[in-house]
Amino acid sequence: MKLFQKQEVNLFTIALNTFCLYFGFTVWRVIFNNFAKEVLDITPAQIGIIQSVREIPGLLGFMVGALALYVAEVKIATLSIVLSGLGLILVGYADSIFMLGVGTLVMSVGFHAFLSSNQALLLHFIKTRESGKAQGKIKSTESVAGVIATICVLAATLFFGYRQVLTFFGTIVSLVGIYFTFTLKSNRVKGEERKVRLKRKYSLYYLLSFLRGCRRHIFTTFAIFLLVANHQISISTAALLFFISNVITIYTNRLMGDLVEKWGERMVLAGSSFLLIFIFSGYAYISWLPLLAVFFVVDNILFGSSIALHSYARKISDRSDLTSCISFSVTANHISAVILPVLGGVIWEFFGFKSTFLFGAAIVFIDMLFSLRIKTRKSI
Repeated sequence: MKLFQKQEVNLFTIALNTFCLYFGFTVWRVIFNNFAKEVLDITPAQIGIIQSVREIPGLLGFMVGALALYVAEVKIATLSIVLSGLGLILVGYADSIFMLGVGTLVMSVGFHAFLSSNQALLLHFIKTRESGKAQGKIKSTESVAGVIATICVLAATLFFGYRQVLTFFGTIVSLVGIYFTFTLKSNRVKGEERKVRLKRKYSLYYLLSFLRGCRRHIFTTFAIFLLVANHQISISTAALLFFISNVITIYTNRLMGDLVEKWGERMVLAGSSFLLIFIFSGYAYISWLPLLAVFFVVDNILFGSSIALHSYARKISDRSDLTSCISFSVTANHISAVILPVLGGVIWEFFGFKSTFLFGAAIVFIDMLFSLRIKTRKSI
């Protein structure tokens, strides 16, 4: 059958892989906080612990670079999709914080291995001068997946419980991952090699990845939890916020790619950090729910600025170093990710939620200062 014939890796197949992975991730993201709070009655500190567990596999991101010495990036990416789906199934069966942590960990191994392998696959495939636009298209695919997944969750939770929804969609994600594993050809040409190197010239890229990890996990761990815990928003309201964010970012991610090409990596990264200072401060001091919802959506839009960081990596790295460079950046990003959720949760418990978000504002200010130090050579 033609459906099961071998296919070449191209931008379309990379987009399909991305859609599948982010569909599953959005299902988890939309359901997780309500599932944890309503079904397992988890506290802010426990949420922080679970989120830290979720980020542990990110510390091993550099191992994807080592694995890529022997296995093509496309195979690592598709097998990661399978593992992520299995993790969703396990989360659906969780009946304690321990089992929730186990399922989250399995899903996270797949998710973070995909981050390194798929990003490296994309950057190997495209030309440097097309990096921003191509990444914008793939980021928009993530948003499309998010929109469709959110609709599916909203519809499914009207008729089924959280556990059934997680199990069903986890199974679908795993099966699609298996299909791609057997049908996509290797992205390597004969004689092409990969190297594992940690070079000083990539140090600013690694530092920015670390700081972006800090910013990301203050948001992903505590922004939606603030709305659930302090404003008692329902699963349908949370899903609606994710839905609106994903619809808007279908367009803004492509725009962000164009802005990277037009303004350069430095201005996009520094500008997004500047805006985040005000957004995090808003989380701390503003209690009007509609405005907090706007902050949440804008915060999601600004995640698209990661296009600029990866474009910077594509310009400064040697081709043989690219996969390991991306992999080490994932590790740098997640050093902070293991610490920040727990630290932020403890700060929340002892000093209140305002302190957690003001801490986040300080981090993005530092990120802005280092982003202004970016210099890139001319695109080729």
